[in-house]
Amino acid sequence: MKTFIRKSVIAASFAIALLAANFPTHAQDEKLVYNQSSNSAIGVKVENAVGASFVIKDKKGNIVHRGTVKSDKTFYISTAKLGKGEYQFQMGSLVLQEFVIK
Repeated sequence: MKTFIRKSVIAASFAIALLAANFPTHAQDEKLVYNQSSNSAIGVKVENAVGASFVIKDKKGNIVHRGTVKSDKTFYISTAKLGKGEYQFQMGSLVLQEFVIK
């Protein structure tokens, strides 16, 4: 039973990685800028990725926030949790968006 569960988890992870690789990458070309005083949260929408894990990394590559996509609807991340700086929203090794909080 444990072997079946492990194989299922590996297969699901592989499927999620394949889905993430097919996301449009045009968002990478633009770095969004959020003013912390006027934007208390950042809205993120990732279609067809329910259950996929994501991380937000700072300029140095440190993970400052991690989570799981719970629905195809927009979810919000507090800018207070991130602080001022440059960040990347990543799923696996794919950078979906770069943004700055001022």
